[in-house]
Amino acid sequence: MLNRLHKTRSNVGTSSGFHRGSAPRFRLRRTRRLRVGAQPDPGRRDNSVDSEALTIARAQQGDEQAFEALFNAHKRRVYSLCLRMTHDATEAEDLTQEAFLHLFRKISSFRGESAFGTWLHRLVVNVVLMRLRKKVLRQVPLEEAGYTR
Repeated sequence: MLNRLHKTRSNVGTSSGFHRGSAPRFRLRRTRRLRVGAQPDPGRRDNSVDSEALTIARAQQGDEQAFEALFNAHKRRVYSLCLRMTHDATEAEDLTQEAFLHLFRKISSFRGESAFGTWLHRLVVNVVLMRLRKKVLRQVPLEEAGYTR
């Protein structure tokens, strides 16, 4: 179980001075959390892990709707990562498109040993790094630049 702090304000003591009655109080509230290594409950309808695994399996078989669902689920995260690495919105859009094309070609190589989001993150980082390596500054000879001895 996960314990979370929730701030509550007491109605006691409305004067402007500080006293215990007007200070915020915290209480613990227990929330349900899936333990590490535990299997999701098949009876629950909100098993996003199961539905994502099913979507990935369908996309690996060539289902375009499943790939579209993966695209819609991860497009913002992929774009954000590209934008953080390039600091250029146009370049980030191009790299996002290139990353999803690369994903479309390589989704069959996803083995499920790690989370799909982790695998996709690494794929995107590799795509961005490949682009940055290709974007080497052009070297100009000193004679062309106007320098003479």
